[in-house]
Amino acid sequence: MPVQQKQNIKGFSLIELLVIIAIISILASIGFPNFSKWSRDRELRLQAEKITNLFTTATTQVERGAYPYVRVEFEPGSSPAKITVKGISQDLLSKKINGPTDPSCSVADFTSSTGYVVDEITSHTLNDKTYIPVLAPKAGVTSTGSGGAICFSKGGKYFKQHVSADIQGNIAFDKNTSQPTNNYVAVCHLKSAVCDPVTKIFDDNYPAYLVRYSRFGLITKYKWNNKTSDWSSQ
Repeated sequence: MPVQQKQNIKGFSLIELLVIIAIISILASIGFPNFSKWSRDRELRLQAEKITNLFTTATTQVERGAYPYVRVEFEPGSSPAKITVKGISQDLLSKKINGPTDPSCSVADFTSSTGYVVDEITSHTLNDKTYIPVLAPKAGVTSTGSGGAICFSKGGKYFKQHVSADIQGNIAFDKNTSQPTNNYVAVCHLKSAVCDPVTKIFDDNYPAYLVRYSRFGLITKYKWNNKTSDWSSQ
């Protein structure tokens, strides 16, 4: 019979195990902050994308003629903030145009009366980690809807900004200080120590996004770039 060779099976020594554990701990301590930062960025990016989609849906409905006048509203008192897109029928818009005053993007413009239609097209409630400066100011542990609203019509004729959407400060894009605008929605993390798009001061530990809109329906998403101290188109 062949002689069975003696197997030399050897386990890890205590010192080797301690070295392996130390290496794993070091790698984890390096990787966790990066993962945490990535997670925060993902949270904010998803919210910015949701808001971008709401604005895109609103302007698309106008251009397609489904609704001649639409309103993107940050519902007052909603906590966390709820953003709703509403549209009115052509009959109701004609009634308001032929009335004593032009449409003003007020709540009254989107209040139905007998025989006229006001539809809720879509909506989104922000998560509990997000707030929007001015339009939905930071309040406690959740974002609170301010009642600000933006209205769109075909050709931009009745484009209006209502309440807090109209009074927020102007900012410049792509370092073009000659054409500042307040046509934007800034999206920040609730735990950010500071998030001020007007003075361009942000918390380095948290990302910031921004959704820019125009009276003609062009919607663009940006992310704040700390290295260039400017917004980068996404």
